[in-house]
Amino acid sequence: MVFSIFKKVFGGGKAAGRDKELPAVRETIGSGDDGAGSELSSRFENFERETKERLEAQSHEMPGQAYFSQLQALQDSISDRRYTDAATATRKSLPLIRKWLEDPMGNGKRFNLSMPALTQGGTMLAITGDRKGLVMLHDLVLEFDHLEEYRVDAEKHLVAINLFAAIRKVVAAKPGILQNKMKSEVGAEDGRLVSNLISWLVKAGEVTRAKNGKTYALYLDGVEMSGRDASAVYTEPPRPVSHQARSKPGKPIELNLEKLTLVPLPPSPKAWTSQCTLPTTSEAFEDTKGAWRELIVEPIAPADRPDSAFRKHFTTHGGVLSFDDLAKSEASLGAPGAVMFTSEHGGTPMIERLERPIYALNVHPRGQGFATRSKTNILTVYGADLKVDFETDLSTTPEVAAGRRRLDLGGEGGILWGEPHLALNCIALSPSRDRYVYTHVDEAWCIDRDGKLLWGVRMPERPVETYHQTLKGGGMGGPTGTAVAIKEALGELELALPVTPDQIRQKYRDLVRELHPDLNPGNEERMKTVNASYETLTGVSYNDLQRKENAEDLLTFSATVTFMTGGGPDRLQAAAFSGLGDTVLLGTSQGRVLRIDGSGKPIALYDVGTAPIRILETDRYLYIQTFTRLYVLEGESLVGLQDCTTKCDLLVEEGLILLIENKGVRVLSEAGRPLGIALTKAPIRRAWIEGGVLMVETRTHRGRFTSLMG
Repeated sequence: MVFSIFKKVFGGGKAAGRDKELPAVRETIGSGDDGAGSELSSRFENFERETKERLEAQSHEMPGQAYFSQLQALQDSISDRRYTDAATATRKSLPLIRKWLEDPMGNGKRFNLSMPALTQGGTMLAITGDRKGLVMLHDLVLEFDHLEEYRVDAEKHLVAINLFAAIRKVVAAKPGILQNKMKSEVGAEDGRLVSNLISWLVKAGEVTRAKNGKTYALYLDGVEMSGRDASAVYTEPPRPVSHQARSKPGKPIELNLEKLTLVPLPPSPKAWTSQCTLPTTSEAFEDTKGAWRELIVEPIAPADRPDSAFRKHFTTHGGVLSFDDLAKSEASLGAPGAVMFTSEHGGTPMIERLERPIYALNVHPRGQGFATRSKTNILTVYGADLKVDFETDLSTTPEVAAGRRRLDLGGEGGILWGEPHLALNCIALSPSRDRYVYTHVDEAWCIDRDGKLLWGVRMPERPVETYHQTLKGGGMGGPTGTAVAIKEALGELELALPVTPDQIRQKYRDLVRELHPDLNPGNEERMKTVNASYETLTGVSYNDLQRKENAEDLLTFSATVTFMTGGGPDRLQAAAFSGLGDTVLLGTSQGRVLRIDGSGKPIALYDVGTAPIRILETDRYLYIQTFTRLYVLEGESLVGLQDCTTKCDLLVEEGLILLIENKGVRVLSEAGRPLGIALTKAPIRRAWIEGGVLMVETRTHRGRFTSLMG
């Protein structure tokens, strides 16, 4: 039982990454033919048995099943907005935490677990007025040094219970009071805390907010609003039915990676140890590399300043789509947001209100219109006129129902894959809006606009992997380096971009024959450098590569690990239609990117090492963006590679790539060659290409970067 709870908490998602005190377990994992697969299964079963025995022997280092049951109840109750039940689960958790920490068998050793009962749970106690429960929580974290990191939160919860009561009292006495006045009304020092608590009251249904200028008017639930405020409150329309008429689920194609040729790319780090940032400037705008012939800076008249509410920008056919997804613009009054289309030919932008809140968004660079998915899993497709084309309820499809049963999302599987809006992760719209793709955990389904199922695919299960990443091989944590390091590695192999994996392999073989110490003594150090360069470029050593024959082998080859888990869905993290719309690209949590043809057959497999966050393809180039890197491919050739930060927007237009950060824009050629960098002193509100000119706007100024010299 302890082992099953351990798997629920550490078996997937972010929870696994928190633990830093896992018992050291070493095991070798193999793959290959059926015999090897049986051996793998047997070894993993032995590993599970040994680990279960070890964990049961060390059960005092974990809170135990009773605590985890309350943790599940707490999270479910918060998700369903049953805050009284959430407070009850928190109350029940506190003595279980105390019992765990008082257990003398622990001998001071405790797993370093995240404790939602002491963070979100404290908020639940505060919003329900459970002062006694908050005192219990406060005393608990003060008593045990293991909980020291929660002491600041405990103090805030004691403040919050009084603020909740004060906010309710003020809103009752002054219906329509503006939220930006509440800090002074309740005598608080922290305005952010007051806003956060108001948000909780809104979620609880106690308070209703109506947008009023740059703030909100507040009313207790059921109190009559002014006409102006009432018109500014959004009410979501009734749910549409699914436009799929089938009652039986389609059968997905079980993807077989053994029949695919793997295109291994230099692995992308999950994060940079030192942030890959642009330099700063004290000038309003700066051409830091001298890349443009002319830089013109001009003030923007107050009436013409860009509305920062439209914060997400996408290049599309004939112009740029910009989205106010947080409903902060005047255009979104009474709506969950707004969209603006700015034509490449100039003129007044076209603005329309959105039908439903945006939880997921997809814009095809060669299409007209766009698709959104709400948190309630309604797919809404908008046309070129920015009005609703059609809608459908994705959560009621027979495929989703079958997937929920298969993955046990109503039971133990739910803690791994989350709520329905998290399991339905990606949407993609074809350029002609005649088809769309949606994903459900590890499956992707392609549907036409009339609800006809065209195809479905299911990813193969994840290979056995390790949390501490000593496993090396396609997408499993091999060597990574910066773009500079990759350029140097190519140089060591006497290569340069563009380059294909076959060229890298062949050059390596040639150098091995030339430099191997058995044939030419004295080249030992050079041979080590060449070996290291090869691993940097492919994420797999030459010896491992020679023993494998197909893509699946490369993704599951043998390794010695410190702690591992195996199997389970390889979650789909990104989806996009190709530049022409004839194929679909799917990106997974393991860093695989598959190209799927019109019948659902996989025809290509790329490996970038970590999950892609965006995939985009033009007629000629494929762009794969992770949290740390942008890859540019032409066919199987890697033609460009650029390191980037976690928060980096990607635009591709007029034959140029823009990587837009908070205070800078990196400009690349369509093939990914660096051309120049534009820096700003103030945060960027908008950046785009207009007639070959890079236009960059802050709140008060516009910079025109003209005539690239490269």
